[in-house]
Amino acid sequence: MKAYLYRIRFVASVIAVTVLPILVTGAVLLRAAEQALLEEKKQKLIAVTEQLDYVLSKDFDAMLRERGMQAAPREQQIEALNRALAPLTDRLAAAHPGIGVGYYAAGLDAIVTYGPSEEMSRYVGKSIPPDHPGRRVMRDGVVEVAVGQQVRGNIMNAMHPLTRNGRIIGYAWANELMSSIDVQLAGMRKSIYAILGIGCMVAAAASGLLMHRLEVILAEIKAGLRRLRFDLSFRMKRLDGEPGEISDAINKLASDLQASRSHTETIVQSMDSGIVALDHCGRITAWNDAAARMTGLAAEQAVGQTYTDIFAEEEVLVAALTDALHHGRTARDAEWRPARRERGAQVVNVTTSIWRGPAGEVLGAIAVLDDRTEWKRMEAKLAQAKRLAVVGELAASIAHEVRNPLTSIKAFAQILEEEWPPGHDNREYTGIIVEEVERLNRFADELLLFARPNEERHVPSSVCDVLDQTLALVEPGMARQGIVVEKTYAASLPAVLASPELLKQVFLNILINAQQAMPNGGSVRVEAEGDEREARIYVTNDGPPIAEEHLLSVFDPFFTTKPAGTGLGLAISQRIVQAYGGQISARNVPEGVRFTVTLPATDRKEEEDEKTGAAGR
Repeated sequence: MKAYLYRIRFVASVIAVTVLPILVTGAVLLRAAEQALLEEKKQKLIAVTEQLDYVLSKDFDAMLRERGMQAAPREQQIEALNRALAPLTDRLAAAHPGIGVGYYAAGLDAIVTYGPSEEMSRYVGKSIPPDHPGRRVMRDGVVEVAVGQQVRGNIMNAMHPLTRNGRIIGYAWANELMSSIDVQLAGMRKSIYAILGIGCMVAAAASGLLMHRLEVILAEIKAGLRRLRFDLSFRMKRLDGEPGEISDAINKLASDLQASRSHTETIVQSMDSGIVALDHCGRITAWNDAAARMTGLAAEQAVGQTYTDIFAEEEVLVAALTDALHHGRTARDAEWRPARRERGAQVVNVTTSIWRGPAGEVLGAIAVLDDRTEWKRMEAKLAQAKRLAVVGELAASIAHEVRNPLTSIKAFAQILEEEWPPGHDNREYTGIIVEEVERLNRFADELLLFARPNEERHVPSSVCDVLDQTLALVEPGMARQGIVVEKTYAASLPAVLASPELLKQVFLNILINAQQAMPNGGSVRVEAEGDEREARIYVTNDGPPIAEEHLLSVFDPFFTTKPAGTGLGLAISQRIVQAYGGQISARNVPEGVRFTVTLPATDRKEEEDEKTGAAGR
């Protein structure tokens, strides 16, 4: 019983789905047809008024002057104009049966002609009411089509202003009775209703036949699916016509499901390494999830395509696969850097092998892809850390060894300077010696700061306060150089655990670098923002961009492009920031060069411990 009710509901639903669109479409079409008919009527009437305007070669005053009636009484002037214009309006009315046409003279405030005159002559000489739409036409000088009760009755009336020598002398009209238009609309509705009725009956009959055919197909498909639940090796027989595509799809799905359950497939999909298998024609037959992650292409996009199409821009990978597939040469640890920029810089290790069948026949080639991006990044960081450690130790040794001799040189130079009288030539040289010793001492201080930036005591520090103190040091010099400083701080910034003096040194180095980049003036924007995890500081100058080949080297010790620079300022800044667990970077932006400093926020527990320790001391 339940199946029978379901079948009835299903048949009713199908019929409703087929019949309702026909009815809705018919209603829309009927509405559109009515609108189109009315629009066509409007356009036709407007065209007739334009004809009336065109054939009126002279204005009403000129016509009266030609007949010597300019001083005649109003009724005689109307009669004279009617005699002159009635043949014209009668001809137009005869050319358009059912349409009334005429002229209205604004100066006489009367209808001067109305054709066809046999039917409409009684209206000649009458004035239109004050609320008649013709008044608006003569006042505004625009074409108007009005539907409603007017002089002739319930009509559609098109009115066209008559403009001569820059003034409106009246208007021409063309109208048609709405009863005539309604007759045409009724005939059109009757035809559309007949077509809709026939369409609904045909749709209902076709739906019934389709339902019967669909029930037979569904019964066969259901039986096949029940069998497939227990036996994936079963294949449905191919159905006739388009349902055959359904049976083929089900059979293919069964084959895919059977294959996906294999032990080897499960292992391949679980691997962290990307697996790409090619048949002997170079078409991709296997593509696991790891390969999809590394390349950004889903298996559906890759499987069935040739490797030269998929990797058209990847010369290294194409070369490795070509060697394996066509020349039998396998690759070990080939380095591939994908060209897809949207995935960022990647380094992938590629290993290829020959895919052979049970009998040793060559079936294709296999490529194993290992993402080494993070490994390479860590390797580069480790190498840099080792280099910096060596440089730091060397810098500390040099600074300690140089300081004592410099102190002696400075002292002896000052003693010599005191022995010579004021104005002696040698005092100039001793002054230079002292000055250069001071410069070397500052360089030695920088070397020591680079070597051991974390010797300072770390306390919870306000980034905004440190930035303000640093800006107070550099703003006067920047102002003299024509540099405008803009600063924007977020409402709430977390404190960072750092030495305020060393943090000031970081920002001072970055700001001095920005100042030196803009000798002819410019602007520097200092922005600070953050959250509960970290504070971020951006220093942007609108000076020239840093050469791409130098961007990775600006933080290397002793690297500088300035003739008088030591190359330690930004290297020291990096060492200090890294000592606090933060990061510093530089990059070119459309508005100039931006340095970004990221520092971890102070943990509240650490801050309280720091305060407790300070109180105990």
